[in-house]
Amino acid sequence: MDKQPSLIAIVINDVIYDQRMIRICTSLSPHFEVSLWGRAKSAAPIVPKPYVQKRFKFLLNKGPLFYLLFNLRIFGKLMFTSFDIVHAVDLDTLPAAYFACKLKGKKLVYDSHEYFTEVPELLERSFKRAIWLKLEAYLIPKLCNAITVSQGIADAYTEKYSVAFEVIRNCPVGFGLTHTEKDLKYLLYQGALNKGRGLEATIKAMQDLDILLYVAGNGDIKEELVRLVSELKLEDKVIFLGELNPIKLRDYTLGAFAGINVADNLGLSYYLSLNNKFFDYIQCGIPAITMPFPEYIRLENEYQCGCLAAAEPNEIKKAVNLLLSDSEFYGLLRKNCLIARQIRTWDNEEKSLLKFYANLT
Repeated sequence: MDKQPSLIAIVINDVIYDQRMIRICTSLSPHFEVSLWGRAKSAAPIVPKPYVQKRFKFLLNKGPLFYLLFNLRIFGKLMFTSFDIVHAVDLDTLPAAYFACKLKGKKLVYDSHEYFTEVPELLERSFKRAIWLKLEAYLIPKLCNAITVSQGIADAYTEKYSVAFEVIRNCPVGFGLTHTEKDLKYLLYQGALNKGRGLEATIKAMQDLDILLYVAGNGDIKEELVRLVSELKLEDKVIFLGELNPIKLRDYTLGAFAGINVADNLGLSYYLSLNNKFFDYIQCGIPAITMPFPEYIRLENEYQCGCLAAAEPNEIKKAVNLLLSDSEFYGLLRKNCLIARQIRTWDNEEKSLLKFYANLT
């Protein structure tokens, strides 16, 4: 029996929390000897998977020197490790992967989870962004195999660099729905607690809403959000759940009245995004309150699974009150979610991924 080709996937975050890469590595593991390399960002233990997981520790965890050290270390590891393909996630892992593959004559797949140089954190830092832009302009035109999460990002990269990007959406693995009855009616936000995610506006909207808000996740602005909740005296209405494991998070999502997926237009990365939480809400059969960005407008026109609302308190409040007051409309949205969840699943996206890799090998 022929030996399977070996594949190393590289992320700059913790391998145990990256749901997209867990799905990708699991799908590829019957066809490749897969390893997922990342950073040790928490003390949580590794959960066994059908692929190898490695977490590296660094003395620094942010800033230009960290990115340099990360790429130097990963490059060194790759140079002394046998592999056939590297699957590099986002621009911050690409330098190490590109140069190792070039020197060893191996294949490289670039997986863009966002429009990296258009994220808000870089748009506010012109010097740092200029460095990443130069790196992007040097590396991306040299790519032969690239995937991304939305058609908007794919089109933007293709227009700028004349490189084709295959779209593999962040849809969850399908599962059988079970009815989850919670004692309290609540909205749910799941994901990173970072600037521009509409969290401040959502919390302010809660002042006039007769429903709870559960916030599942962690991030840079958590302390600011906790202070805002305290200032508005909303401690009884806004509950921070912290970072949950996928099984517990799904339980909360299944029991939610509606999901929150609003963001500010802080650059092309957000504007062209297609968040996995949007598909997670659909898969759990709950409507979502979603920003009117191109990808979501397209999907809402196709399935009508929620309400479009800008990341403004009055807009969010209006959308939530519509769902609370119009049970017939709410029922229609839930029914549409049950239809869409059969189509927008990882089971279907996986076919595109496997076809992409079959053409690659």
